[in-house]
Amino acid sequence: MDIEKELEICDCPLCDGGGILEEECGCGYYVMCWQCGCRSVTIDFHSEEERLEAAKKTVMLWNTGKVISSEPGE
Repeated sequence: MDIEKELEICDCPLCDGGGILEEECGCGYYVMCWQCGCRSVTIDFHSEEERLEAAKKTVMLWNTGKVISSEPGE
């Protein structure tokens, strides 16, 4: 199953660059902007059953503007 095809990832809330869902070490997901490098928090999963829910929650946080930036003061 290709999780990314099931989820709609909005453009970056900071720069309007493209966001991409990334899997971290086979145990979590985060969304990252290709242009400015900001990202969402990583949502962990511990089983195959939790995988899709973790991806959905990560994308929901990204789409609502909950991102981490490396800019001063963030």
